[in-house]
Amino acid sequence: TGRYKQATFSPKFGLVYQPLKNKISLFANYQNGFTNQTGTDYAGKTFKPQHANQLEGGVKLDLLNGKLSSTLSYYNIEVNDILRTDMQHPMYSVQDGTQLSKGFEAEVITNPLKGLNIMAGFSYNDSKYTKADADVQGRRPATAMSPYTANWWLSYHVLNGKVKGLGFGFGGNYASDNKIENSVYYGVVTLSAYTVLNAGIFYEQPKFKLGLKVDNL
Repeated sequence: TGRYKQATFSPKFGLVYQPLKNKISLFANYQNGFTNQTGTDYAGKTFKPQHANQLEGGVKLDLLNGKLSSTLSYYNIEVNDILRTDMQHPMYSVQDGTQLSKGFEAEVITNPLKGLNIMAGFSYNDSKYTKADADVQGRRPATAMSPYTANWWLSYHVLNGKVKGLGFGFGGNYASDNKIENSVYYGVVTLSAYTVLNAGIFYEQPKFKLGLKVDNL
């Protein structure tokens, strides 16, 4: 009953420095995000928003006259004020849980030859509850998805000759094992790693384009 209100401060800040103008950029940023929480603890105190603080840094490259572009970054995300069970009053929650996620991401786009385009990406995420219910303490959250993922796509476009406009593409996605259930009480349920391969062929002219793509070969 009565009025319900939550207010919070969520700052963001970013910085970019180019040691080689338009070729190499170093970047760093800080972001704060929040999720509103409902309810009260045993003492009747209203919960405050849950906060996540992210620090990220990396480098962006644009080299070889545009033939190579890449982004490499590292991030660290700490989530605070997570609700967890009040052990002294199990029907209530306390708001002192924490979770830590850190990882690395890389993306490369290159055109080594005329008509040839290569795109590839990779990411690694290490996530765990650092202060939580004993049931999940120190474990990877079931919502964290696969720790390793990758994607790639290679395409070639014929630029000259009788079959000018003909193109081919091939690529796929990879995801490592994913723990969709990870607790003491329920145990561990793991989805196996998988790789999905895709391919395509197309014919492009100034006024039309025909294409055929097959997913999950």
